[in-house]
Amino acid sequence: MAIAYRTGASATIIMPLHLPFAFLVLALTAGSLLPLHAQQTANIAVRAREVLGPVNRLVFGHNIEAADNARIFSSDTTDMDLIQRGDGFWDPTKGAPVPYVLDQSKDVGMSMLRYPGGCLTHNFDWQKTVGPDAKKNGWLFGVDEYFSLCHAIGAIPLITVSDYVLPADQMPENAANFVEYLNSPADAVHPWAMKRKEWGHPAPYNVVWFELGNESMHGNHRVLPRRQYSAEQYAAYVNAVAVAMRRVDPKIKLGIVMVPGPGTDVNSDWNRTVVHLAGAIADFVVIHMYAPQVPKTGVSEDLRMQAMMVAPQHVEEHLIEYHQMIKQQLGHDLPLAITEYNGGLDEFGSPYRFSYGNALECADLLRVFLKPEMNVALANYFNFLNGYFGMLRTPVQSSNHEPETEEAAFLLYKLWAQHFGSQLVKVETQAPRAEFPGAGSEMAARGSIPEPRRQIQSIDLNRYSSLVGTLWPKLLNVQIQRQNSDFTIHLQNLSRSIYPLLAQIPRPVVAPGTPVEFSVSFDAKFTPDPGSDTAPMGVGLIDSRGWNQTHSGIGLDEVTTELHHFDGTYWLTAETSAVDLSARLIAEGKNVSGTLQLHNVVVTAFVSAHDTAYPLLTSSASTSPDGKKLYLIVFNKSARDAIPADIHLPGFSAATAQYWEVNGPSLPATSGVSATVQGTSLPLSDSSAVTHVFPAHSMTAIEFVSAR
Repeated sequence: MAIAYRTGASATIIMPLHLPFAFLVLALTAGSLLPLHAQQTANIAVRAREVLGPVNRLVFGHNIEAADNARIFSSDTTDMDLIQRGDGFWDPTKGAPVPYVLDQSKDVGMSMLRYPGGCLTHNFDWQKTVGPDAKKNGWLFGVDEYFSLCHAIGAIPLITVSDYVLPADQMPENAANFVEYLNSPADAVHPWAMKRKEWGHPAPYNVVWFELGNESMHGNHRVLPRRQYSAEQYAAYVNAVAVAMRRVDPKIKLGIVMVPGPGTDVNSDWNRTVVHLAGAIADFVVIHMYAPQVPKTGVSEDLRMQAMMVAPQHVEEHLIEYHQMIKQQLGHDLPLAITEYNGGLDEFGSPYRFSYGNALECADLLRVFLKPEMNVALANYFNFLNGYFGMLRTPVQSSNHEPETEEAAFLLYKLWAQHFGSQLVKVETQAPRAEFPGAGSEMAARGSIPEPRRQIQSIDLNRYSSLVGTLWPKLLNVQIQRQNSDFTIHLQNLSRSIYPLLAQIPRPVVAPGTPVEFSVSFDAKFTPDPGSDTAPMGVGLIDSRGWNQTHSGIGLDEVTTELHHFDGTYWLTAETSAVDLSARLIAEGKNVSGTLQLHNVVVTAFVSAHDTAYPLLTSSASTSPDGKKLYLIVFNKSARDAIPADIHLPGFSAATAQYWEVNGPSLPATSGVSATVQGTSLPLSDSSAVTHVFPAHSMTAIEFVSAR
């Protein structure tokens, strides 16, 4: 898993969990939840006869982390709970799922379970997890146990094929053998399938869904040997592995991975290149969405929560942009697989990731993923049990496996699972809207007409050039040469991370309160000296007051040995008076020598774009297979105001109605969330209408039973 920050329409800033100094994007301004209109009552029309298609239950998927995590983020030691207990899913003494966790997995309607888990894929050698030798080496929860778990839950398996566990030229055979082990009949021409039978599993698992790698653009973290694909190299890996896997089983579905982020990275160079070069072999495109990205400091709690409420509107727009990009690069569309999503990644260890607001946002995203026009094949919440985001948290080492905590998201997902039907139907919602000033990855939302960003200044770097870079040769054996918009940086045995200043640029002169942003673009390559280590390198924009004070900036540091184009966007805060253009040389204890070439470095100032104001009520509706029951899910995303709504049911005659509700003390609350209403009768105005008041920050499920 990596964390990505908004950089405008054509790039992303990726912050793998092991990079402590990756830049963030700070909020535009402070603000509060304010209705745009004075409208007091919303209107919801549920058109039960207008069936949009079957409810895609595969969007109710989850992730399990159960592989070797040594050196993925920091530690050299494997967390044995991951490979012995499946991070809490598995009881190794009984060789079976933990009953309580199994029941809770079913309660949330877990339709799909992704394995082996995010960035743990990089170091995942499936052959080490099967057979008697695996048990001797501590792999008490491996591939076969995972399939036993999926079977017990009733979840469809989704396998992430390793991208870096072996050299690229060895991966096609490794992946093909994996497919043979999983899907081939146990006969003499399939030796790996014969081993599967010998080890107690004669029948094929018949796995359909595979994604090729996980966030492969950021490499294998601290695993040795260090490996990291360029977009072209990843596309070559994908094409070779796909051919080998399909030779074993042509029925499988394969996905190619995009840059992770909040969605503003849609048109990144990696995404366009990979779709163009490898899209022809893909059945789906894998995206990871972690939104909103709000920085550590300078943003009020109210604004953080509001960013979570506006994020689903922006995610929907980004999904549309993905489909447009895919069509442009490939000539036709592909389904999207959102194999990781969540929000609240504003700081590591932040309680906001367990806030009720974060949970409400994620539950509302399911509404977006269900829309047929989004063309989402599947979605997997990251992650169900323990780990960084687990909605269920258990003391995995305890003997009785009793739960510690059911986080807020668990109750919301349970409401979805237990009170939604099988046929999606049309629902129209007219509701009060709220304005949002913009923060982090989420652009401003105001008015009824969106506006694009507007260029106001092309920065002359000669005017703002810095002499600070000349100090680095004396201190750290770094020499910086400059000619107009080109920079050449020579490194000699650099062993620490440094950020030499290239230019300091003042804030553009605009009317007070006008949100502004800087874009930076350049072409770059790094030529290492013989025997040198490699390290992340590139360019960044940062608030001139300094990282420690503001935690505000962006970094483009995925430069490789091949010349590539980079671009990104930094939103200035209201308090930012100047911005530093800096080189990013992230040696992290390695020994790096060579030459970093930066060509055509261009910085441009813009007035920021804004979206339309966002609705405070959102909804989704469905029916039972026989059409005799109508289900309505409604979210009230106002932090403070209850919203009454007139609900109309054209074409459906209701005899009775009941409702269920989940709510919490407030959006920032990390405790006290509960099922506040459970199956209470809802009085009907007549057989096709009802009025209901939706409390502030609530999720409500209503079931109407037909009179016929």
